[in-house]
Amino acid sequence: MSTYISMFLRFLLQAFFFFLCLLCSVKNSYAKQAEAQCSDCHIVEVSSLLPPTVCNQTSTKVPNKASLEVVSKYGPCSTINEGKVKSPNYTEILHKDRARAKYIQSRIFKPKHFGSDDDDHLKRTKALTVGAVPFLSNGEFYITVSLGTPRQVVTLLLDTGSAITWTQCKPCLKCFKQKTPLFDPTKSSTYSSVPCRSKACLPDFEPTCGSNRCFYGALYGSGSSNGHVATEKLTIMNGSGKFVKYPYIFGCGTNNSADIDGVTGLMGLGRTPSSFISQTYQKYFSYCFPSSYGSTGYITFGKSDDDIRNKFIKFTPITTSPKQSLFYDIMVIGMTIAGKRLPVASSVYTKLETITDSGTTITALPPSLYVALRSAFRKQMSKYKMIKPVSELDTCYDFRSYDKVVIPKISFFFKGGVELELDVKGIMVVYKKDLSQVCLAFQTADADDPTFILGNSQLRGKEVHHDIVGQRVGFGPGGCS
Repeated sequence: MSTYISMFLRFLLQAFFFFLCLLCSVKNSYAKQAEAQCSDCHIVEVSSLLPPTVCNQTSTKVPNKASLEVVSKYGPCSTINEGKVKSPNYTEILHKDRARAKYIQSRIFKPKHFGSDDDDHLKRTKALTVGAVPFLSNGEFYITVSLGTPRQVVTLLLDTGSAITWTQCKPCLKCFKQKTPLFDPTKSSTYSSVPCRSKACLPDFEPTCGSNRCFYGALYGSGSSNGHVATEKLTIMNGSGKFVKYPYIFGCGTNNSADIDGVTGLMGLGRTPSSFISQTYQKYFSYCFPSSYGSTGYITFGKSDDDIRNKFIKFTPITTSPKQSLFYDIMVIGMTIAGKRLPVASSVYTKLETITDSGTTITALPPSLYVALRSAFRKQMSKYKMIKPVSELDTCYDFRSYDKVVIPKISFFFKGGVELELDVKGIMVVYKKDLSQVCLAFQTADADDPTFILGNSQLRGKEVHHDIVGQRVGFGPGGCS
């Protein structure tokens, strides 16, 4: 009798494990089927969507000696976080993105509104002031450089939509918290304040004068930075060498209420006379923002031999001149999801003002384009149960019960047939660490906003090239994962 009981119990145990395996198989059956047949989808381990807790700098190869390491202010590679992960607050990020979008819309040059000689004067005037009050930067990626003699370390957000470079300085009447010491002009032998009538008192700073000193005021959606314009020795170093620019014109901020998450300031990479690009005569630069918070990226100033030989970088023209806009304005002509074009009239795209902007996090689409993308995305994701909207993100899912998920590929197409296929982390954002809230990483712009702002989340893992002389922006596969 005991033998039969033992056999029966063994049978029950085997049956239990069989059904357990069957349950696991069924749960991920859709992902496995899609993996075999879907060339227009990302097959994703859900755990890979979570931000890593350990820095993996070896996953990125910095291209050459002209390159500098780029770090996410949220990840474990960030010195301002002391190696700890700081989860992005997407409610706050979306709020800042929206405020930035309003300012961008107000400053974008619209050629069709001008035409007379007086208008041409207005173009030149706007060229001096456009973006000169650097609006709220929601940038995520920063570099570490030095100012002064001897060198003092500063950490600066990279902002392709801003004109000037500024950092917090002593003596500070009001400053936000930063991890490194404040820049102290009194300890530098190469520091010099800019007089009012100096050519260095550039209009991009929208300067005011007092006591024969050139002052600037940078207004933000959530604060401001105010101080005086100065010149200093700027030093950029990496493992292979160093680059020095002296004198370098920058803003020395002594009254700041615009908290930018622990970094000391901002580096403007726009197309104005005061930007880093113009001051250093760099006619070409490229960057790669890492797709993972646990990796580093890079920015390269100047055109390398690899850039010249690289056939995988495809360029689209910049549609405005530097006199018309500080932004890198390009023309989007279409979007696809899972290999299918969105059902949107071509006239919708031709009305758009499209820019790439490293200071915006989540790409904002005009309502008609966003609705079409959302509808197609939800259809492709119909196997997964949607949850209620999270903040301003209205297409969200609970992935806790899945090991793998299938996410449709999304691509933008630009003038000249240039395709930008998004990394999966440019398609979905994790709102909660337990994967109970994972959302489509796009937001809808205001109804009266005709701008298409391509933010840094959608540029992750890609190389973005800016050819100032050639008046073009290029996209290609990146070397940062």
